[in-house]
Amino acid sequence: MTNHLTWSLVDQIAADLGAKKPARKKWRRPGRGVPPKWQIDIARELMQRGIAVSLDDFGKLPVNPGRVA
Repeated sequence: MTNHLTWSLVDQIAADLGAKKPARKKWRRPGRGVPPKWQIDIARELMQRGIAVSLDDFGKLPVNPGRVA
């Protein structure tokens, strides 16, 4: 799939789904990443909004991209 996934989009959707800001910030730290449960929830929401993503796209997000949230 084309990688339409960005940290900004992940942060926006996760916030819409109820993820707290401190948790979302931790996801961008080296060695962390988006937890599998949130990956599934975010991917489902994006697909419902017509944005094609796969769970593999989460692994392609840059580590520590700076201030997003």
